[in-house]
Amino acid sequence: MTSNPLKLTTLLPLLTLSLVLAACAHPDPPASPLPNDTVAVHGDDTLPGSTHGHAHDVQLVQPGVPEAFQVTQARLSPERLIIPQGDRLSAQSLPTNLQPNKVALKVLVLSSGPSDFGIGAAKAMLSQAGVPFEVLDATSTPLTPETLIASDGTGKYQGVILTDSALTFQSSPGFYSSALDTNEWATLFEYEKAFKVRQLALYGAPTTAPEDYGLRLVYGTEFATGNLNVTAAGRAAFKDLTGSAIPLRYAYTYTAQLEAVPGVMTQPLLTDDAGHVVAATSTVDGRERLILTSAQNPYLLHTQVLGYGLVQWLTRGVHLGEHRRFLQVDIDDWFLNGDEFDPATGGLRAQSFRLSASDALSARDQQRALDGAYNVVNNFRYAIMFNGGGANAASLKTCTPELYGSLIKDALSSVSRCMAYDFDWVNHTRDHQRMDVMDLPTSTTAIAGNFSIGTQLGLQMSRKSLVTGEHSGLGYMDPTDDGTRNDDGFSQPKQDLGLGRSNPNLITAATNSAVRYLASNRSVASQWDASCPTCGIPHPFNASLLLVPRYPNSIHYHVTTPEEATASYNKLYAPGGAAAYWDHAFDYAELLDVDSTQGVGHLFEGTAWPTYMHQTNLRQYAPGKSVATDWVKAVVDKYARYSTLPLNTLRWDDLGAYVQRHTLEEKAKATNAYTAVWNRATNAVILSRSGGSVPVTLTGAAGGSMYGAYEAKQLTLGSTVNVLVKPK
Repeated sequence: MTSNPLKLTTLLPLLTLSLVLAACAHPDPPASPLPNDTVAVHGDDTLPGSTHGHAHDVQLVQPGVPEAFQVTQARLSPERLIIPQGDRLSAQSLPTNLQPNKVALKVLVLSSGPSDFGIGAAKAMLSQAGVPFEVLDATSTPLTPETLIASDGTGKYQGVILTDSALTFQSSPGFYSSALDTNEWATLFEYEKAFKVRQLALYGAPTTAPEDYGLRLVYGTEFATGNLNVTAAGRAAFKDLTGSAIPLRYAYTYTAQLEAVPGVMTQPLLTDDAGHVVAATSTVDGRERLILTSAQNPYLLHTQVLGYGLVQWLTRGVHLGEHRRFLQVDIDDWFLNGDEFDPATGGLRAQSFRLSASDALSARDQQRALDGAYNVVNNFRYAIMFNGGGANAASLKTCTPELYGSLIKDALSSVSRCMAYDFDWVNHTRDHQRMDVMDLPTSTTAIAGNFSIGTQLGLQMSRKSLVTGEHSGLGYMDPTDDGTRNDDGFSQPKQDLGLGRSNPNLITAATNSAVRYLASNRSVASQWDASCPTCGIPHPFNASLLLVPRYPNSIHYHVTTPEEATASYNKLYAPGGAAAYWDHAFDYAELLDVDSTQGVGHLFEGTAWPTYMHQTNLRQYAPGKSVATDWVKAVVDKYARYSTLPLNTLRWDDLGAYVQRHTLEEKAKATNAYTAVWNRATNAVILSRSGGSVPVTLTGAAGGSMYGAYEAKQLTLGSTVNVLVKPK
């Protein structure tokens, strides 16, 4: 390879269509298309209230792909890409004390400035894997040997991500410049060669500048909608993929063909339906590179599917942190009567709905069938958020209540006692009252009283966990609420007043009841950590109480059948709806398809956040079927089509403990609380910490627990330890 990149070349513009994707920094689903993402949808008139003082909002979940994703496919004219000439003839000399076998476990992301459309995808895939990284804006910060190499000669980075292969930005109308000059490119390449550091280009139109990948553009075959087909080499590189074709939508894609170049070895990983190359690894002069020719965005399915494998390839499967995936589904309001939507009127039926004994037994059987139907599903079970005020603990324990006559005071209570170990039972307060403004004795009764009822029923409860009604008490509330209407229906308008407006009585009652994990609303900005999307939030009133966010979906709280689910959805999103979005009314299959696409995106994110639905959604509308399980199956069907990584389901107490440890670990990495250096000569990672102990997870560690094709070991680090690793 030459160290003198071309000063000027021609190529299709990297940004013209791709800049459309810059507008795709839309709110993370499930954001609402409306100013407030949670509203009470009451049609033309206020809907009647529910029994047990229980009413709900309808979560407005972003229904599909924003218009910004509608990428046009106009043919583009060639433009000019300028690689600025550096002030030297070659790369800056690397230090004489070089230790090329030692690299820090951190990734460098090179960005082309504030308008860089690829930075979101780079940050997302690294954050989801827990990989520490630094971003260098190459338009404002020079790239020098000191940037890349520590004073002791150790490499600062184990991998390099280019947001696009030439770090392109529009320097003047019609012209595109690289953010690195010829010397900086040469310095980067010399570092990668000396330290055997892999380079990942998240997007590019491969030509010969700033380097040659052994690929040439096939003009006139660009596309924004198609399939990415995984080659045999692709299955070896992306060890988590099933090999099924990956649908690509709304992302401009260049296509290429192999070109014989002396010294360059190129291996296609992904191809389009015509066999053109859209991703490949390429080696030259001892350097390993991977280039994608499709634009990436963290909200698009192809980026979500590929992200895990790209990070593992870049790091050789050795990095701080881990990426795991979870299938957590909560069912709220068990034992209560709930509203039921009437498709004929668009309002509520006069009769409320409560699960029958046969509905409940079917829910158990449905989760068992789902768990057995997929290799990727591990011990799936619903988490049942129960309100004991609607139960009767004196009802006989049995799964056949029809046989016992007057001994059955309440059939749902009887079969719930029988299924005490079949679900994860979680405290949802005794009566589902709103807790935004509630005194301490009432708050205590709501929480501790429900634990007492669960004990009387013999339920195997997650005793450290709590979900309040409407996620109330955490500052997302009607600011005029004075606490006199806690039994009323849903109070609107709600505003995000921040966790500082949480009800201190709720926090005190929860901690006094030994609660440590409190569900929050992932749709509310103050109730999740945007700086660490996989972290929980220690409550500011009491750091021993950790908020665990939950996602809503588009299976509304008051629907019990496919007809009701579809009619309620269309009332919002079909033409003429309250939040009209689609150009036609959906049928049930379309509803499941669209919403499961959002749901599967949450799985690929690697967050442990549950999706919550309601007891109404578990009605057995046909033998062995409910809209809740239909939704879960639709999500898992999509997931299992592409990925082999296991989906874990944890009991809420275990989930909270996992999130708590993970949060401490991520915060320790963010503050550089310890160092991690990989000595490739000994295949050991040296972890060093002075001070108090911090949790550490090391993927690639020998003797760790297996997840997919990689091992990960959890450690508590308080000094210096050497950990053997097994790179892939």
